[in-house]
Amino acid sequence: MKLDDNFFLQAEQVLREIEQECSIKILDIYKSNEILQDNKSDGSPVTAADLAANEIIKNRLNNDFSDIPVLSEELKYPKNVPETFWLVDPLDGTKEFIKKTNQFTVNIALIHKSESIFGMVSAPAMKKIWLSTKANIAIKTQESVYDRKINVATSASHSTGNDSNFLSFLKNNGVDAELKPLGSSLKICLAADGDVDIYPRFGPTSEWDIAAANAVLSSAGGLLVDLESHQKLAYGKQDSVINPRFIAISPYINSTEVLKLLEEFNKTLL
Repeated sequence: MKLDDNFFLQAEQVLREIEQECSIKILDIYKSNEILQDNKSDGSPVTAADLAANEIIKNRLNNDFSDIPVLSEELKYPKNVPETFWLVDPLDGTKEFIKKTNQFTVNIALIHKSESIFGMVSAPAMKKIWLSTKANIAIKTQESVYDRKINVATSASHSTGNDSNFLSFLKNNGVDAELKPLGSSLKICLAADGDVDIYPRFGPTSEWDIAAANAVLSSAGGLLVDLESHQKLAYGKQDSVINPRFIAISPYINSTEVLKLLEEFNKTLL
């Protein structure tokens, strides 16, 4: 299948239909008292909603795009990762789902040659959806981090000591910063919207956690790069599904200033 304009038009329509079906199923389980929580071999939680959404997504993508494999958090990974594939997290923020905070998402990304080139993120309980676009990126005014309060996203369930250390570092360097705890890939999507300015991730994440939101942020003109090298993240790695530490930067904030501050903060960690 050619990854041309017609493909992406079809993909957008299919993903919107998948989103509607998944949202109905997930919210039915969310509102019930039968979440049916269990733990996977790595100790992370899984619910009936994770598994139901995974089946909906897998079956529809296999039906409409039979020549593009579907890789998912809830499916056994192949020994050799293909060059082009769908990467799925059917319910990101399972802990938030269990706690009923509304901050959970459905994530579908298209990976091609190690890059997340297209993605959809849905927040069913918030009735929001983000889709990356292939249109030309509009240039946005990038404000200085020193000119206003900066919202720094942090994980609601997986924060580390470095999150608070980085906040203190920013304040000590003249940045009026405030932590904003959030669940799931919402942190990156809200960076695309400008509601979050930066999201540094010091703890581990998996490729499926962020690939779709990465595409959304990139299409909005923002950045998601490795904390140390400042290079874009690669997806479909043959040796590991774990991401390096990274930072997501809103298109509305000066990324050069942010990356320079990060370089200085990284020196304090050595």
